Amino acid sequence: MEAAIAELRASLGPDAIILNSERGRNGNITLRAALEHAPADKNADNSAIADDAEIFYDNDDGDTRSLIDQALSFHRTPGAIHSLLLESAQARSTNDAVLALAAALETRYSFSPLPIQPVRPLLLLGPAGAGKTVTAAKLAARSVLAGHKTVLITTDLVRAGGADQLAMFANSMQASMYRAADAAELAALEKNRGADTSCIIDTTGASPYNLTDLKLLKNLIMAIDCDPVLVLPAGGDSVEAFEIANIYSGLGARGLIVTRLDVTRRMGSIIAALEGAAMVLHHVSITPYVANGLAPIHAAGLSRLLLEDPIERKSFSDLERTAQ
Repeated sequence: MEAAIAELRASLGPDAIILNSERGRNGNITLRAALEHAPADKNADNSAIADDAEIFYDNDDGDTRSLIDQALSFHRTPGAIHSLLLESAQARSTNDAVLALAAALETRYSFSPLPIQPVRPLLLLGPAGAGKTVTAAKLAARSVLAGHKTVLITTDLVRAGGADQLAMFANSMQASMYRAADAAELAALEKNRGADTSCIIDTTGASPYNLTDLKLLKNLIMAIDCDPVLVLPAGGDSVEAFEIANIYSGLGARGLIVTRLDVTRRMGSIIAALEGAAMVLHHVSITPYVANGLAPIHAAGLSRLLLEDPIERKSFSDLERTAQ
């Protein structure tokens, strides 16, 4: 530990703040640290970072097309999609920007919440760090709070603490939790599941560009009759989101849950993901808390999020009510 701290200080300087430390199974030590930076000089040229922010915040009296155009630009919506949505919204016979953009979104994309008690197991898949384990707990909490029998299964037996984290959530909800090392074990667990029991399956984070990871996921999906759902964090690169959605769609994912909306300002990646595959946007995660942590969202809700001030986020109160 002393050697690790010395190396960190040498790299980042004496002002680095150590946030946490982890010791791996092989004895290696990982330190996470941060540096506190002084506020940016107001006179400096920061146009490359925030040249569109003030325009978007202050434009309250623009015409419908202008408001939608600036909002899509602010959220870094890819150019081709930006143009398609803008033209579709402009064709609507309304001067309300929210309604016009909502109509354009509804024409192009699909929105529908997942059932509280799904008939088939929900198998969550996606890249590492997307928030699948917490999302699995949130889906299970919905079912438990509605009075349904619920079982959680994890195939995430590689990541340190992954299964233990889900077990902790399961214990707090008094739900059963099982581990499946491979497709055969998953199939055996599913075979013994009662017809009146909701089943949520958490999987290991898989790189969308690693064929071995994708093959293992495909084996899990093929082993049981399930509904694969992609879990994707908001705020990522739009091109990456487009590609990731397209790849996981090839594995059979037909639904999308977006996480970390509460810590994201720009949402162009959500639109890009919907454009990348014919997926239904089921829910968005608006809080780190498990109970009532997922909100269903429709075209009008997404439109309001895109057009409102990203600092105040007034529509979050509506999402919180729908989550409850």
